[in-house]
Amino acid sequence: MTVTPQELKARMENFKQVCRQNKLPQTPQKLAIFQHLAASCTHPSAQEIYDRVKEKFTNISLATVYKNLKKFTVLGLCIEIPIPGGANRYDAKLEIHGHAVDTANGLVHDLELPKEYNYSAQVMGRQVKQIHLTYYI
Repeated sequence: MTVTPQELKARMENFKQVCRQNKLPQTPQKLAIFQHLAASCTHPSAQEIYDRVKEKFTNISLATVYKNLKKFTVLGLCIEIPIPGGANRYDAKLEIHGHAVDTANGLVHDLELPKEYNYSAQVMGRQVKQIHLTYYI
């Protein structure tokens, strides 16, 4: 599975819009971090993103990548997927879907939820922003 050019463009446009709304500077490093994440279907770790972004931005630190991924997660630009005993993974696919985490190797796979999956748009009187369903296998 690959991210289509249209999906990548939509993710990048959403990123820029959210940054503007939250007065978050769109530095070249932030754009590179998010673009690598948005273009990936492999649910990369912070280390993997760092390794790729460092090719272009040799002075970037791993701490900068972690800090930005945390900010992206808080802003709803990506999902952080906890990996027991391993490095957390990240996903920029915001459409409702699930994940299957292979605990033997740490790989994460997207799962399409059944069309009839019924979820509540509100919980405790508040709007649901994301639903995260993860199976650990």
